[in-house]
Amino acid sequence: MRLLIFTLLVSLAVFVSNSKADSNQEKTYNWTGAYAGANLGAVWSGSRFTANNVVFLPDSGTYSGSINATDLNPGVQLGYLKQFKKNWVVGAEADFTYPSSSGHYKYKDTVLIGQYDQFTLHNNLQGSLRLRAGYAIECFLPFITVGVSFADVGLSYNNELKDNYSKNITQTGWVLGGGLEYGVLSNLSVRTEYLFTDYGKALNLNIPTLANFTDSTGGAQGSLYSHVVRAAINYRF
Repeated sequence: MRLLIFTLLVSLAVFVSNSKADSNQEKTYNWTGAYAGANLGAVWSGSRFTANNVVFLPDSGTYSGSINATDLNPGVQLGYLKQFKKNWVVGAEADFTYPSSSGHYKYKDTVLIGQYDQFTLHNNLQGSLRLRAGYAIECFLPFITVGVSFADVGLSYNNELKDNYSKNITQTGWVLGGGLEYGVLSNLSVRTEYLFTDYGKALNLNIPTLANFTDSTGGAQGSLYSHVVRAAINYRF
């Protein structure tokens, strides 16, 4: 009788132990592997610039301004992650987005009514190459990311006299951010993230002639940065 009870207790302990192991195995998510997916969010681009291009006006001189542009930001991403012991996860990712956003700043002359300078910031394309590092907690992966970014941007100028100047460049900068990813299925995950990108003094537009007046110092110079908040879905190979 005692042997039977002992055998039953041992069998019950083994069953409970195996059940817990199976349960823990179900909660463990393997982040190792390549993935590809799509993202959608909002981008806010900003520029602080200084202009000196109104020397022929009574209200001439140098002035400063800010341009902000906000729009939807669809894109795609491709990457690879490797999960190590103690749940550390590292990897790399490349992404490409299409903000297609623009913002305006208008400087109005205070002496000659109706005369103005208008600058337009264009953020056409944006992408990055980044490292990712995180710590897996079952199906959750909080992470940070850092790398280099590139953007196809432009600055244009026009006034009431129909003078027009524009310049487009591909500018590189640095990007830093973080987010939270969740494994929905063994081959599917979703995430939210925030990225800040600084392109430095990316904008430099020459404005040599206005209304047939030559101005060797005419132009505008400005910095460029962006904030991105987005959600993404990844298919894991």
